[in-house]
Amino acid sequence: MKRMVLSSAAVMTAAVLLSGCSGGAGASAPESAASGPKALLKAGEFSVCMTPQYKPLEFYKDGNTGSQPIGFDADAAVALAESWGVKVKISDVAFDGLMPALQAGRCDVVWSGLYVNDARQQVADAVPYLKTGSVIIAPQGSNIKSVDDLAGKTIAVLAGGAYEANLKDLSNTLKSKGLEDLVQQSYPQNTQTTAAVTNGKADALIDTDVSVGEIVEKTGGKLQAVPGIFETDAVFGVYAKKGSALTEEIRTGLKKLSDEGKLAEIAKTYGLDPTRLTDAGK
Repeated sequence: MKRMVLSSAAVMTAAVLLSGCSGGAGASAPESAASGPKALLKAGEFSVCMTPQYKPLEFYKDGNTGSQPIGFDADAAVALAESWGVKVKISDVAFDGLMPALQAGRCDVVWSGLYVNDARQQVADAVPYLKTGSVIIAPQGSNIKSVDDLAGKTIAVLAGGAYEANLKDLSNTLKSKGLEDLVQQSYPQNTQTTAAVTNGKADALIDTDVSVGEIVEKTGGKLQAVPGIFETDAVFGVYAKKGSALTEEIRTGLKKLSDEGKLAEIAKTYGLDPTRLTDAGK
């Protein structure tokens, strides 16, 4: 993603205090602030679990893990909390521990570039906010041009994410054509999937289209997206506990931020196309 100069929307992240998932104080809310939605785990505090390793949605500026996360998701969470008049607490949680943390009541929501899918919606409520899609990323000059070219190839993937399901679908497609199956190679962090390809351990990786620009930039153009493998038919969502009254509060809050132009402003700050904000955020 092409980076842009941070706007006032990004500055709002100064209100975020990074803490471990086990606790920690959040940023100060206005003295006159109400307690916010009654469904919050703690009155006056909006607690968010995320994995700040996914630029431009959530990441640490200059890699400084001791600072507050920034990015579209982080800034939007701060903006939503401010609209409710509450403080925000962002907890850094491993990607595969996000949904368990939500189920355990360690945060109000998971807001961390998670696709909305049936499996997750069976255990949690999702509020969609940004359209996206998966993409295969391979070295420049690679012979991977179509699904068939993935036969026998090793594909690096983030463990515990929807990409594993995407690869299973591709695997089934290859098998249905009588072609050699692909090899799935799982890693706990996005940066490791990129390293696997640049180090020759994998032939390609799978990620989301919002991260392609960042990956290409970080690898000095050594990697590129392979078009035509997937359709842009996915959407990112904010997850709350199943049946929580907070779900509708989030939906209403995001619509208000969108109507005010704040979500579009944040999207532009991080090089994202504001027209891909979903109806839930409009």
